[in-house]
Amino acid sequence: MRILRINKSLLVGYSLLILVSCGITEIDPPEIQSVVKFLNNSDSDINVVLTNWPLSGNGNTVSLNISAKQEMGNNAFVFENDQVDEYFSIIEDSENMKIELIVSNQLVREWAPPVGSFGKEINNPFNKDSWRFESLSPPFNNDIVGKIVFTITDEDIGD
Repeated sequence: MRILRINKSLLVGYSLLILVSCGITEIDPPEIQSVVKFLNNSDSDINVVLTNWPLSGNGNTVSLNISAKQEMGNNAFVFENDQVDEYFSIIEDSENMKIELIVSNQLVREWAPPVGSFGKEINNPFNKDSWRFESLSPPFNNDIVGKIVFTITDEDIGD
């Protein structure tokens, strides 16, 4: 009789394991994500103001205070495999979007659409060719695999 109890316990345990295992396999794997970053490669501390930025949740203004030689972004993510293309598919339909570059409380540059590919010689956050993808290895939090980065230089500031 004791053998039957062990067998029943084992059967119940195996049944629970199979039930739980089947449920786990139905969970969707995390999407591939990249963080949107602005790199301040200049010698000045800057403020980047993104007005009507669609990745801020509801089109609000986002202000990024970035020290010299530092990078910063907010918690906006871009999905899919070609992160720069995905980012541009999100911002290309945004109306009244602009990005201001402020140094020492003075506006030194304002960028606004159109959005497109204008060649690497034009540094503009609305120029797809001005962005680069950097992979993170190993991934951050297992699902953030990289970052797309726009670099601001001394030339953008006017120094």
